[in-house]
Amino acid sequence: MSEKAKEDSIASINADGTQNYADVKDRVFCGSDHPVLHHVCLFVPDMEASVTFYTSGLGLTLREEFDDIVGVRPTGAFPFHVASVFLQAGEGRYVELHPAGDGMMSPPGFPLNHLALATVDIDAAYDRALKAGGTPFGFTMQGEHWDGSPLDVCMTGKRPEPMRMAFILGPSSELIELYQATTASTFPTETIV
Repeated sequence: MSEKAKEDSIASINADGTQNYADVKDRVFCGSDHPVLHHVCLFVPDMEASVTFYTSGLGLTLREEFDDIVGVRPTGAFPFHVASVFLQAGEGRYVELHPAGDGMMSPPGFPLNHLALATVDIDAAYDRALKAGGTPFGFTMQGEHWDGSPLDVCMTGKRPEPMRMAFILGPSSELIELYQATTASTFPTETIV
């Protein structure tokens, strides 16, 4: 782990913006000292029915609801305009639900969209994955193109969570999200409108 990554991980424990959490481990997107499976993402046509099924039928716990994902670029805010629900499926493991919509909200393996790995250093993990044969996965959403490379984002809602994320395709065209927990002090929240 790089010295900067260690410092960021330690800083996240008491960072501005995390005061809504008694412990940093209470965050959905908390740090990790090694790559771990964090969540699988499903795009579903009926959010309410799916939440009921996974909580009442399968015993998962509703952990957090987010209103949107907002990315930040030098040109300004980059809203995804998509809500999400995280259902806890074990310690630090989740099923993420998004409402299915147009073609961009369905691929690549509808309804299974992607698996996500928590990383210590997203830039290094992204570069390492590309060198090992991964392919950048970019897309256009709300008229904005993103090439899938590491991007600062904030999951907005009652308890916003800043993070960095990136998307790549694996050798079988499986979609993989890489994410790294960040702190409010490293996220330029003044650019979110």
